[in-house]
Amino acid sequence: MPDEPFPTGGSTTLTADGRRALRLPLSGWQLRLGRGSGGRPALEVHSGAGLIDVSVTGTLSVSALRGGRYGGRAGAWWSLAWGQLPPGADVVEASFRGWRRDVRVQALTFADAFWVAEVGGRFRSVTCTSGTTRAMMRVVREPRDRER
Repeated sequence: MPDEPFPTGGSTTLTADGRRALRLPLSGWQLRLGRGSGGRPALEVHSGAGLIDVSVTGTLSVSALRGGRYGGRAGAWWSLAWGQLPPGADVVEASFRGWRRDVRVQALTFADAFWVAEVGGRFRSVTCTSGTTRAMMRVVREPRDRER
């Protein structure tokens, strides 16, 4: 499965045929766009440990902030967060809070349904904001890679 290069900002659209993927440059994690029930877009989040999350768009509720992880080694830490776009939103701002510094970035949106933000550094929490929607969660350590 060929990877699509990570855009530097703004938005991109991945096809919903399940054969396109986006590899995140700092973590190496991969996002794949597939189809859920009823042909709805589905986001698969893969780390070195395997499949971490599957998010399918729905009409009843939106998971604006689905997850937040950090990983790496001293000097090469990274943090990331992902979620679903709230209804009517096309931009999400992700604010990563740390022990000594905070970083605020515009998330990458794709498939008109999902977003992801990745930054260098290790952070304690992330808050995503889009319009009147605001969600916060703790950023936790990435799972260990699977044994090969």
